[in-house]
Amino acid sequence: MTKNIMSNKWKTYLVIFIGITCIKASCKNNTVGGTPDCPKTDFETLETALRKTVHDKFKFFYSKVDVEVKDSKGSNSFGATLKMRADSAFSGTVKVAGIIGAGYLVDQDTFAFKNRPKKCYKKESYTMLSEMFGTEVNYTFMQQLVLGEALGLEKVQQLYPLKSDTHFMLGSHDKKTFDRLANYNLKDEEMNDIFIRYSLRCDNHQLAKIEIDVPKDSVYILVDFKERQEVEQLIFPKETFVKIVSPQDSVFINLEYDKCELNEEMKINLSIPDSYSECE
Repeated sequence: MTKNIMSNKWKTYLVIFIGITCIKASCKNNTVGGTPDCPKTDFETLETALRKTVHDKFKFFYSKVDVEVKDSKGSNSFGATLKMRADSAFSGTVKVAGIIGAGYLVDQDTFAFKNRPKKCYKKESYTMLSEMFGTEVNYTFMQQLVLGEALGLEKVQQLYPLKSDTHFMLGSHDKKTFDRLANYNLKDEEMNDIFIRYSLRCDNHQLAKIEIDVPKDSVYILVDFKERQEVEQLIFPKETFVKIVSPQDSVFINLEYDKCELNEEMKINLSIPDSYSECE
């Protein structure tokens, strides 16, 4: 009888001990950071901050954008206007040396542009852009990139805390899986995954950069929101740098935004004259 009582007591103590240990472990895993620049912060706080980068409080967005594109073939610089109806389409004009030389339209299905000097036009599916980025690109991807939102977040089933000395970092996979990615030791079933790391600034929790790895295609994408700006109490990019590295080439894109405006209703279209032919 005494043995049974003692045995039950030890079982009770063991359950309590395991419970406390689990709670401590859970609390530890629910914090991110722990460096002088990035003190420990609740995981939920950072996840909420990340999800808030997805804008849903405006209908129209306008900006002037200076664009620079570099690859192995050379570089191009031009100015553009950007008129967007959220979750629908965006369009604008392109200026080279101060002269409007093209117009473009990005909608849910296609990317279209017209070349005024050559009097021609082109309509493309997102296949061309997907090949350029080395991963699936659709309208949502393009809008998120332009607005400085968390690319691909809607497809991430669960976020995990990751280690970084300079940022708060959340990832689409846990640390062990990212270690396997870094060591080229992924499991067969992981090779088709898309790996995303979101880095948030330590001081204000704004999204600082996104890193995307597509191991199946040996593609790496870096989106660095180098500077942000506030427009009517919402945060948008002021300067964005994009690097795309693939076996075919490396592409570098820099976007600088100016004169941003919200909710000024505008037409989102691309007018193509009947006399224009399809560009070769």
